[in-house]
Amino acid sequence: MSAPANVCVVIPAAGLGERLGLDQPKAFVSVNNWSLLSLTIRRVLDIARVGHLIVAVPLDFKTEALEHIDRAMRDANKKIPFDVVVGGETRTQSVKNSLLALDQLDSFVLVHDAARPFVPQSVFESVIGKLDSGAKVVIPVIPVSDTIKTVNEKSEVVNTLDRTQLRAVQTPQGFAREVLSEIYATTDLKPTTDDAGLAEIAGINVSTVAGSVESFKITTPFDLEMATNFMNRK
Repeated sequence: MSAPANVCVVIPAAGLGERLGLDQPKAFVSVNNWSLLSLTIRRVLDIARVGHLIVAVPLDFKTEALEHIDRAMRDANKKIPFDVVVGGETRTQSVKNSLLALDQLDSFVLVHDAARPFVPQSVFESVIGKLDSGAKVVIPVIPVSDTIKTVNEKSEVVNTLDRTQLRAVQTPQGFAREVLSEIYATTDLKPTTDDAGLAEIAGINVSTVAGSVESFKITTPFDLEMATNFMNRK
């Protein structure tokens, strides 16, 4: 008997992506004639357990978002229920707005960056598997290869961190639905760069699984070039 499609993927796609230097939200930037949003949704649709999709976009991009979602679903030859909501000024607000669209069948919620379109299916499945085993919050991580130093306001090195205990965090970040809803129910939400940070603030244990170098985030023009090369190599 197959496992239920009780996973909802939330994609906060309202960010402007200023470091890309383009006059449009980052999720709608094109790589080989595919938007990052379409590529990311196409990858999400490969995950059998995903039964619901929620995308948060700027108000003026709701119609365009529908077109990109439709293209991804047609290419995958797979349709699942989805909602497009208006995102906020911060990632945190976009996720909070998205949670209002959760379906009662959504037991687990994966929050995933639109700017990570190449995450391997195995990473999604590892996150979901850890949630199945009882973890409340799960994040994919990879070891840090560079030496990391703390620098003060004068650009002087303060100390060198032990990189054996450091990990770079990726997405999708997985949550038991009730845990994520409880975290976002507070009126005093502090904006964070990832949702697991809110769980840490709330004192909730965060589990990890192995991430992937293919889950790189597209943030700069160099990353965009790397994404193009990656697609051309496939």
